[in-house]
Amino acid sequence: MNKRITSSDNKEIKHLIKLANKPRLRKESKSFVVEGKRELEMAYSNGYLIKKIYCNPSIIDPKTIKSDNNSEIIEVNNNIYSKISFRNSTEGIVGIVFQKDQNFKLDKSKINLALVLDGIEKPGNIGAILRSCDSADVDLIILNNEKCDLYNPNLIRSSLGSIFSLKIVSMKSDDTLDFLKGNKFKIYATSLSSKNSIEKIKFSNSSAIVLGSESSGISKFWLDKSDKLIKIPMLGLVDSLNVSVSAAITLYEVNRQNNFKR
Repeated sequence: MNKRITSSDNKEIKHLIKLANKPRLRKESKSFVVEGKRELEMAYSNGYLIKKIYCNPSIIDPKTIKSDNNSEIIEVNNNIYSKISFRNSTEGIVGIVFQKDQNFKLDKSKINLALVLDGIEKPGNIGAILRSCDSADVDLIILNNEKCDLYNPNLIRSSLGSIFSLKIVSMKSDDTLDFLKGNKFKIYATSLSSKNSIEKIKFSNSSAIVLGSESSGISKFWLDKSDKLIKIPMLGLVDSLNVSVSAAITLYEVNRQNNFKR
């Protein structure tokens, strides 16, 4: 029989709520909160250890929850579940997942595609970008000047679980530059001041695309250090797009030029 918790004053429930809301606690405990059956299954299938699963029997049958990694399954009532869930529409399941180290190797026999996120602050934007990275088969995402915790529940939700299937690392800008140059990447930074439209760029080598925040754009470091500044052609009166839209358009242009066979 699964353990049951019926009081919102329970220490486990208080910890779970804090974990969902406090980046510092996520960093210290090296764990984070994931809501949704699909997301938890994606985390597990990509090597993440699931510590505990909290489920609401009024929404989901606990017998349908896979516990292949021996995670503890805890049943909660409607009142508690309303406090630990953050989706408008929900599947009745929330888990605590341990972070894991990201070890990666680039396949140097192919044209690699990397994305550098420079100071992007909104979790919804980053999550949407990660979905595009999954669809565009991006080989590596590098976070610079982090303004948003990667394990923010809204970011995970917006990514639809794609965060678990991607190679994502955090680096300082100068270390990122050394890594990209050492692996023979051409670096293209998006900038409104550029005159180089993306369809005129030849993405025939391993390429790294640098995207900055919507409020301030890319940092001076990448303005100075990139091989070329690029932009998406704008045909109307508005001069910029949401950063997640810009990411998708640019990533697919790289793939289009390589006949989707990088």
